[in-house]
Amino acid sequence: MANILVTGGAGYIGAHTARLLLEEGHDVQVLDDLSKGYAHNVPKGRLHIINLHDTASLDALFSAHRFDAVIHFAALIAVGESMQEPERYFR
Repeated sequence: MANILVTGGAGYIGAHTARLLLEEGHDVQVLDDLSKGYAHNVPKGRLHIINLHDTASLDALFSAHRFDAVIHFAALIAVGESMQEPERYFR
């Protein structure tokens, strides 16, 4: 089976995807900064609390796990906030 990283995996969609992949026998790791997600959504031992802008931590994670695939759900999601603070949404 595949070794898969799910970014944003502590959020609603990411957590359900991670669980389904685990049920199918894949090795799954979850990356989330917990700004919108919750640690209790992630199976124990699978969560890596990392901000996507932290390239050193990302390099270490990718070196340690050699992922076959990345499923990217990490995102800021609030429409109202995006209108008030657009610079946060255009990094």
